[in-house]
Amino acid sequence: MKKTKKIVPEPEELSERIRRIAGSLAEASSGSLVDSAARSLSATLARWSRNPSLARLVGGVRRDVLTGEGEPVELSARLGVSGRLATSARFYVGDVLAREVPIPSAAEVHAVVEAPGPGMHAVHVEVEGRAGERVAGLVGQRFLHVASGRPVALVDSAMLLPDPATGAPAREDTLEALRTLAASGLELAYYDFDDEDRYALVYAEIERHRLPQGAILVYAAEEDELTTLGLDFATLLASQAIRRLRAKGVPVTTVLTERGVDWARGRAEGVRALTPALALAHARSTGLRAEVEQAARLVEGKRGSGRLDWYLDQTTGSRRVEGCAFHAELDNRLARERLFEAIEGATQTIHVQIYIVRPCRFTDQLIVHLIRRARAGVRVRLMVDALYSEEELLGRLNASLQSLHDEPNVEVLALSPISTREQVTVSRLKKRDHRKLVIVDGCCAFVSGRNAGDEYYVGFDEIAVHDQTDHERIPWLDAHVEVTGPLVAEVQETFLETWRENGGRPVATDADVLPTTARVGDAAGRLVVHRGFADTNGLAMYEALFDVAERHAYIVNDFPFVPAIERAIRRMLDRGVRVRLLTGSAAARRDDGTFFPAPLHRTLFEYMVKGKLEPLLAAGLEAYEVVPPPSDTIVARGGRIRPYVHAKVVSVDGRVASIGSANLDATASYWESEANVVVQDAAFAAGLEATLEALVQRGHRLDLDSPAWKRERAQRAVVATLWPATLYS
Repeated sequence: MKKTKKIVPEPEELSERIRRIAGSLAEASSGSLVDSAARSLSATLARWSRNPSLARLVGGVRRDVLTGEGEPVELSARLGVSGRLATSARFYVGDVLAREVPIPSAAEVHAVVEAPGPGMHAVHVEVEGRAGERVAGLVGQRFLHVASGRPVALVDSAMLLPDPATGAPAREDTLEALRTLAASGLELAYYDFDDEDRYALVYAEIERHRLPQGAILVYAAEEDELTTLGLDFATLLASQAIRRLRAKGVPVTTVLTERGVDWARGRAEGVRALTPALALAHARSTGLRAEVEQAARLVEGKRGSGRLDWYLDQTTGSRRVEGCAFHAELDNRLARERLFEAIEGATQTIHVQIYIVRPCRFTDQLIVHLIRRARAGVRVRLMVDALYSEEELLGRLNASLQSLHDEPNVEVLALSPISTREQVTVSRLKKRDHRKLVIVDGCCAFVSGRNAGDEYYVGFDEIAVHDQTDHERIPWLDAHVEVTGPLVAEVQETFLETWRENGGRPVATDADVLPTTARVGDAAGRLVVHRGFADTNGLAMYEALFDVAERHAYIVNDFPFVPAIERAIRRMLDRGVRVRLLTGSAAARRDDGTFFPAPLHRTLFEYMVKGKLEPLLAAGLEAYEVVPPPSDTIVARGGRIRPYVHAKVVSVDGRVASIGSANLDATASYWESEANVVVQDAAFAAGLEATLEALVQRGHRLDLDSPAWKRERAQRAVVATLWPATLYS
């Protein structure tokens, strides 16, 4: 961030502003009384500004930020009542004007700036009117903490807050440990996990105990719309935070917590998790030499890596694999034909993992193909999600799978079966395995969003559609990526790992199952696997792709974005990246926008998804509903349809793309297990984007000012209020 000449006067101190107002209202009062009242009210308002509920009213910078030097940083502020009178907002980092942005119709304003040099930088915002006159300075400030390259310790702020049961303050040995670590050369930052935003409480304790300054990173389930359902998300979110910070150039080496010294070791590689007592002993005995060396390695590693690879390496647990070839398929009919062709060519093994197996024509065809190969001597292993395939669900079995059970060369395994009604809990219903994989002979793999159902594998030119055709019979847009080359081994290994963990019969990992895969092309890629509630690899993958975007991004998805993804999209838009979303209609629409006959929950879901899109559309996101090519068999009004979109595709700058099972919603980000392939190859990405651009050109653009959008505004508002958040959070 370049230092710019200040073009507004130095902001007045809040106490001085209040003194002047109080003086004008109480001229007869003594000066000392007015000054005393001003100082008192100033301190009160400063405290209020750190309270998230009151900040919504009076406005203010939203959160502290911890990052590395030169990294792009998202600053955000709530506008409060003053925002209604202003047209632009100026973000200051210290006394430097960092960014001026127009004020939108929303209650918040965002700006992306480049992080300055190391240190603690106060961030505040001034808002101005149409003629450039200063309207107000938003009350309070937050901090931009730029790491210096020294090792960073993250401090669990729960140790600083009074005991909720007894009211006892923080223990003295905890405070001593923090001061000792800072004196020994570690930078401190504080983190807090809770259902609500406790920033003000943490800040007050740091001030009261005169602890070393550092960013306070708040991870509030309430703010991120993350319904925890009584589960402790602290371990998961702490691991996610550490990985994100390292990707941004913050060399986190240590975590101080009383939650248990082992919780971070397996989840955030190389981080030493210590209680304050152990940290104090460690600092005194070693002088933190290992931490200093580790921080230096992290800083050097980031300097020597490409930005995309560094982000993905640090945050997703994946590795780049060279020498592969990839093919993306968005045409349902071609996807079906290619899948069956690959299965018919199998000579050793066929491994299939599917989320949903539904009785239909496609499922019957798939089962016939698998049985034919099994009778030819091929070992077939099939995994299905017990809940969504209704296999081993409260004593029920999926009738479509019974023929496979009867074959001696076929094994069927239900994942996370539900045997009794006592096991039917909201948490168990949400923690499912959403992956869709097919691996043939260990040499070819399909990583997909498609389940076993006609809507995923029947082409739009293979159906007859009239005005009363049921939504359930209209196909969906979906996608898979076919992988050949060395990366197939990772897809096979993740299948076998899940098979073993869920009690499948032992599989000998010989050359028939894991053959040596030679280079078959020049493309590089990586398999990103998210194991629900154990990591946030899928969410981190999407954030990484969006944060490296420079020119454009395509997103294909039809689920409500999790707030972290919303913020990543806003960062792209703020940087001038053109972002286009290809979506659909959860209840298929005719050409005039009216719905085909559909279950009520599909229509309500459609209103909910579109309602959540509105703020991003106002911020500059371009969104299009997919419209398939015209067909002689589609005779509904207008001759065109707007179907549901089930694909999960992202492509950025014509150089990197992701296809797989992970939606961009909270369920995929936290609860369910997912698998995506990230292809780091310009030729692949360019070809995929050409396909997506053709869909954009033929699509129906969502326009906030159109009569069609305004006509459904009331329905969106009602559903947004009543929709049960736990279903998609």
